[in-house]
Amino acid sequence: MTRRDALLLVLLGAIWGSIYPLTAVVLRELSPPTIVFLRTALSALVLVPLAVRGGVLSAVRARPGAVLIAAVLQVTIPLILLTVAQQYVAAGLTGILVATQPVWAAVLAAATNRSMPLRLLTGVLLGLAGVVVLFPFDLGSSSTWGALALVAAAGCIAAGSVWTERVLPEVPPLGTAAATMMVSTLTIVPFVSLTATQIPNLLTVGSLLILSVVATAGALVLFYTLIHRVGAARANLAGYLDPGFAVVYSAIFLGESITWGAIIGLVLILMGSYVGATGQPMKVRS
Repeated sequence: MTRRDALLLVLLGAIWGSIYPLTAVVLRELSPPTIVFLRTALSALVLVPLAVRGGVLSAVRARPGAVLIAAVLQVTIPLILLTVAQQYVAAGLTGILVATQPVWAAVLAAATNRSMPLRLLTGVLLGLAGVVVLFPFDLGSSSTWGALALVAAAGCIAAGSVWTERVLPEVPPLGTAAATMMVSTLTIVPFVSLTATQIPNLLTVGSLLILSVVATAGALVLFYTLIHRVGAARANLAGYLDPGFAVVYSAIFLGESITWGAIIGLVLILMGSYVGATGQPMKVRS
């Protein structure tokens, strides 16, 4: 992995970490279906014109079925699970639970490759240890269903990234991102039509715009770019970085506390991300 790839990985983690506190703010006034619809619709409005101008949609049209599966796995299901679950789980804890994403990706990549770089495996294990340390002991005060939904969302994101790497390597990242947002927007429309929506205040509108344009559209293009450049397993290591950013953002903007356990866990997560991202092609055969 080059220095540029490593910087892109950190940037993606920083952007992903902002999703959870931003969602917590937006949930104060808007319902989960409305949030998912607006996130995907606004993202599509940004990405589709860029994809048309770049002439990358022809590759999408050549693989409609594969792109549909990528959209459902990578965007539609995870966004619904994440947004609904965050009604019951704090923003910082949400980031920690979603940090299981690189573990899922590494396992799925190993299952399809029948091999795994040794340093990547070491990084995954270090990061997982960090998640265990970082995991609060007061989960009982949150919804167990919500926690399970967040882990399931992480698994879907990882599965979608592995699918994209395997089945859609010839589709440009911008094309994949634009298509997945269009599909997800259309999928969620029936649910939004059944939901009452109020006019949000300026803070909610601003948070929603950042959540949609930067943390959804921009992050997805960056994620697909990393999948093409370094592979799904390493691209998903950004999922080990975002809980650290989520905890810090939540402490600053939402008043959530940071414990010594959180600090130790974050150190392990950062170490795991670095070791995994700089892994050499040594193989561990299954």
